Amino acid sequence: MYEKIDALIEAIMKTDEFIRYQEAVSQLYQSQTMALLSRYQTLMEDYLKMRDYSVDVGQAEVKKQLQEVYQEMNQHSDIQNYYHSYHQLNDLLEEVTQVVFQDISCDLKIERYQL
Repeated sequence: MYEKIDALIEAIMKTDEFIRYQEAVSQLYQSQTMALLSRYQTLMEDYLKMRDYSVDVGQAEVKKQLQEVYQEMNQHSDIQNYYHSYHQLNDLLEEVTQVVFQDISCDLKIERYQL
C-alpha cells in the first residue's frame, strides 16, 4: 500500500499544477513581494491587538493602511499567480481525494471544507 501512496505522491509532484505552484511559491520570495507580505502581516497583527484590547487611538488609521496594503497585494502579479496556482493544485488534490476515497463509505465526507 505504501508503495502505491509513494507512487501517487510522485505522480502529483510531476503534474503541471504542482510545478506551477512550486514556481509561484518561489516567486513570493522576491524582496519586493516579501516586503509587501511582511508589511501586511505586521499591520494585521497591530490591528488585531488594537481590536482585541479595545484601543481606539490609531485603530482607524491602521485599518486604512491595512486595506491599502491588501489592495496592493490583490494587484501584485506574483501574489495573484500564487493564489491561482494554489487553487488549481487544490482542485487537483480534491479530484484525487474523490477518486481514492469514493467507494470507502457513504458517510465519509470527502468534499473540501468551505467557510
